[in-house]
Amino acid sequence: MKATPFMIFEMNNQRARSLDDTKSDHTHIFVYRLHPEYQRFDSRHHETALLKDRLHSVLHETLSKRSNDVYKIYPGKTYLDMDCVPYLAALETRVTRARYLCNCSVFVPVITWGQEHSVLEELAAIDEAHDRESDFLVHALAALYLLNKDAGRLKAVLPILRDESEGRTSLSSACGSLSRKPSVRSCARASELIQAGGVRRDREAILEYLLGVSVQEAVAMLLPAGRRAEVGLGEETRRGKGSKGVAGMYVDSTGDVERSAREAGELIAHCLVRVVKEHIDRKLWEFSKHNPRGIEVLQVLQETGMYDKFNEYFALRGIETLDKLPLFTRALSQAQSCIQIVESCLDITAYNASDESSIRTLEKLVEDYKKDERFLPLNDRLRQYRDADVNGVLALRTTNSLETALVKLPARSCIVFLSLVYLVFGIKQLGPIMSDQVWLPDKSSGTPVKPKTVRISVMADPIISFAWSLLFLSGVLLGLLSTPLRAKWLLLSTGHLVLTANVACMVADFVQCSTQGTGIGPFCNSSQKIISSSLLMIMMYLAHFVQHYFWMAAFLVQGAFCLFVGIISTDLESFGFLCLGVGCWLVELAIVVEYHRAYARTFRDLKAAMRGFEDTWTSVVEESSHVVQEISARVRAIAQELEEVIGDDTRTWRRYLWVTLGLRGRRYSRRNGKIRQASRDFEQLFLQAQEVSAAFQLWVSGWNRVGRVEHGNVKSCARAMQKTVRSYRRDPSCLTDLVRCTVVVSSIDDVLSWLSFLRGQSVVGHGVSAWDQPGGGRVMSEDVETGGGEEGGEIYMSITNIKNRYDPSGGTSLSGGYRDLCVCVEVLLEEMHGIKKHLHREYVNFRNTLCQ
Repeated sequence: MKATPFMIFEMNNQRARSLDDTKSDHTHIFVYRLHPEYQRFDSRHHETALLKDRLHSVLHETLSKRSNDVYKIYPGKTYLDMDCVPYLAALETRVTRARYLCNCSVFVPVITWGQEHSVLEELAAIDEAHDRESDFLVHALAALYLLNKDAGRLKAVLPILRDESEGRTSLSSACGSLSRKPSVRSCARASELIQAGGVRRDREAILEYLLGVSVQEAVAMLLPAGRRAEVGLGEETRRGKGSKGVAGMYVDSTGDVERSAREAGELIAHCLVRVVKEHIDRKLWEFSKHNPRGIEVLQVLQETGMYDKFNEYFALRGIETLDKLPLFTRALSQAQSCIQIVESCLDITAYNASDESSIRTLEKLVEDYKKDERFLPLNDRLRQYRDADVNGVLALRTTNSLETALVKLPARSCIVFLSLVYLVFGIKQLGPIMSDQVWLPDKSSGTPVKPKTVRISVMADPIISFAWSLLFLSGVLLGLLSTPLRAKWLLLSTGHLVLTANVACMVADFVQCSTQGTGIGPFCNSSQKIISSSLLMIMMYLAHFVQHYFWMAAFLVQGAFCLFVGIISTDLESFGFLCLGVGCWLVELAIVVEYHRAYARTFRDLKAAMRGFEDTWTSVVEESSHVVQEISARVRAIAQELEEVIGDDTRTWRRYLWVTLGLRGRRYSRRNGKIRQASRDFEQLFLQAQEVSAAFQLWVSGWNRVGRVEHGNVKSCARAMQKTVRSYRRDPSCLTDLVRCTVVVSSIDDVLSWLSFLRGQSVVGHGVSAWDQPGGGRVMSEDVETGGGEEGGEIYMSITNIKNRYDPSGGTSLSGGYRDLCVCVEVLLEEMHGIKKHLHREYVNFRNTLCQ
């Protein structure tokens, strides 16, 4: 028989292997068939065994013809069917094999009735008084939990129904005799095996779910909805809607084993191909939309023209970095085919998942891109990040201007100009060293005191100026040769060094004039150092906390000082320092003028592009002004409640002291008005975003009741780094929009309805306060999961921030003209949503101008 990629595992001729070798997450069995097991060797036993063997053979035959529809979608050892692993029968009982359901795709239980030892007849003997462990019931309960809780790889159930009474007993009659109470022993065993299969859920929670399924419901939930109603079980079961993943059923009513095996096998194969295709589509969607590293890998494949050939290969194996690629290209898989159904599948042939040319292509890809920064760890990329999209002059106005300014040539030129100014000052300060000014003066006359004493500040001044100039130039070179972050650290360190040196000179002047001179006077004092130290302190404050004003202040102060020196200096020196002062002020003027020109130009272009957007909004305000006002009022109420929660951090002096000293971590940042993530690790934040993004989109789609949900991609690593550097001073914890989606509604009234719906199922600020403890906040943590807020209804989320751009009193100068409501999801008017899609390029230019 021809080999098929479905049956892939590592070749091993030993019949007996350790159990752990098969139960790991690296083992997958596509089809799990559960046939009845009879104690007596009679005709029923013979038919069951024959059907079991023929069905196994038919699955191989059918799927070998559809190899193009089937992929090796899981790494490690992969088997088509449970019968491909015969040694399990020797190592496991029928009950304990239920744990392998976690790593199966399709569950095929054979349900029989009508004879003494049929499946339903044995289940009918189970009730509260005569409870026992049933292998069928354990399998059914485990499958139902996995399907309905999305707890494993199981995606479909397709039962085979066999009437062994030859029409004398109906399925409805057989199911009607089943207990409407759960089997406690079977539920306990199923919960144990679910955990043993690798499901990381609390056993008590699993058991609680299973105990809510009666024996009758466990059978009914395996049937399609139409069949449940036909046998009269649709209305009687508390879980009348049935189970997720029920893909149909096959009724064996012919008595022809060969025909039944052929028809059932084709139905199972069709179901499996569909499940595999859905799995591939889901993995591709998650990898290309919600895996930030995966998105960048796919970009590389597009750049190299390899996307069509390898995109599925990378997505299905989760290859997010080229470091992992050699492990896959060197690995050989093994494929197995069955010639006949015996105790084992004997014919084993080697199958290479990738041909040699593909392996060489991938190896060349690894070599070509091994130094590409996209494959570095995210924290390393953040440290090395260069914001190359900003304007050179506008970079001097960013909130992180000490770093972004060093990326572009105009800003570097400004820094070089300042370095030349300090160099000129250093040359000028060499003059007093060659004259009597080097000696400590008399406080009244200015003549050197006896005995002559060197004035420390005069000797130190040129050293400070030369060091200042040299270190600033070194900062530019460091930014070119290394990273802007290191250059920023050097500039800040230079500022602190110069400030410390000036303070030291100030103290030295005071000490020398008081102890070695004639005292403090007009000619012997530290007034000049006091002024320079004060100005430097102001500049260092700006450098740390208000960087978007730092460079303007630096050129303004430096220009004023140059002009002052020029006025009091001799003719030749005066002209030079006057030119330097005017040059500094011209640079500052250029920064201000160019910034406003670029801002006005970009905002004008964006406003022109958004004319239709604004026209729509104007008509909305005119027609529904009362609704707009109501939305604004409700948002302000939420914002006020959030402020009260945030205010709890420092409500008392004790709390204020604890938060200030860092004894309590504070999630709210007063510096930029942002709620912060619990983690400040850039890599960890993206791992968390990748884990929840796809599930969040699907959850919101099911939760939302107003408008339609449009899924959003996880924020790109490049944009997240850009925003972290530009707006958040390299604090990744301020990134609160890595996972996002959009709700689009048809009218402004729907916006109000959606806001009311959100508020009714949310709490405000849960877990935001530094003093919130589990169970100690305004809302209990269990309330968030089970409901119980002040306004009633179930609680699904906590509002930690809300931004209302529908408010007519709010300007659009910082939002680029967008009108929306941002909470955990975004609400837009239908007409505006279509326009917004075409405005992204203009908005990118706008935020680059504002360096947002």
